[in-house]
Amino acid sequence: MKKFVTVFLATAIIISSYGCGKKQTENNISDVSQSSEASEIQTIQPDPQAVKTSSTTASSTTTTATEKTTDSVTETTSATTAVSTNNSTTTSDNEEFSEPDPLGGGAFSYDNDGALQFTEEIQTDNDRLLMSAAQALFESACRVQWILTVGCPYEIDTDSVVENGFGWKYYKITDENIHSFADIENFYYGVFSERYPNEDLKMLYLEYDGNVYALNGKREMNDYYSVSKITDIQSYTDDEIFFTVENYYEGTDISPDEPYSEKETFSMVIADKKIRVGQFRLPY
Repeated sequence: MKKFVTVFLATAIIISSYGCGKKQTENNISDVSQSSEASEIQTIQPDPQAVKTSSTTASSTTTTATEKTTDSVTETTSATTAVSTNNSTTTSDNEEFSEPDPLGGGAFSYDNDGALQFTEEIQTDNDRLLMSAAQALFESACRVQWILTVGCPYEIDTDSVVENGFGWKYYKITDENIHSFADIENFYYGVFSERYPNEDLKMLYLEYDGNVYALNGKREMNDYYSVSKITDIQSYTDDEIFFTVENYYEGTDISPDEPYSEKETFSMVIADKKIRVGQFRLPY
């Protein structure tokens, strides 16, 4: 069973925005009770072109940013609702992943998990096609990584709690289709390649006494994040293509009005006509 879902943990020692963290220790588990408040998932910030450049454009820029943020809120809320209410990640109209092929030629599309599938053999000599596919897959990776690792996309029972050896509290997942940790992994690796294991999942979810529990750590999105763009192809192997992705930010806490960008590597792993995420870091 697979179920599509939308994490910075409550404390800095648990996990950073770069997806790094300590592995959990599963011994010394004991039952405790505690409730917690759910917080809303925030959304991607506007395009870097919307950054204010002068006082004469401030009003227009603010309006544009508000409109884009509103659209993102609607999209993220819809995806989260679908995850919480559906009993299967497979939908007839593929609502969660409905972005069209940017080339308009129907060369690829999202499958029900959020990976990409090509209608024909992948044209590895078509740079424009490959970069368009990489952009679509990168955005899918961001959605899946965010909702699965920031908070918990599944319904949880805050009165049913266990602790690990560090005293971290995990809340029981009540979704009827989640019976084991393997169910969480099956969903994640529907989009991401197993060539790049996500060890953080073992810290964020644990299986105990026939149930699965979620750490449900939450954080806010980087307020300065704007957008990410695939800019070029770096290299190829027989079954993996490496790209440069440039992440744009409107500033920092120290210099909030000084936009900047960072370049990183993103890769697509090819298996038959399906493409999954390889090398990746959540940019916000």
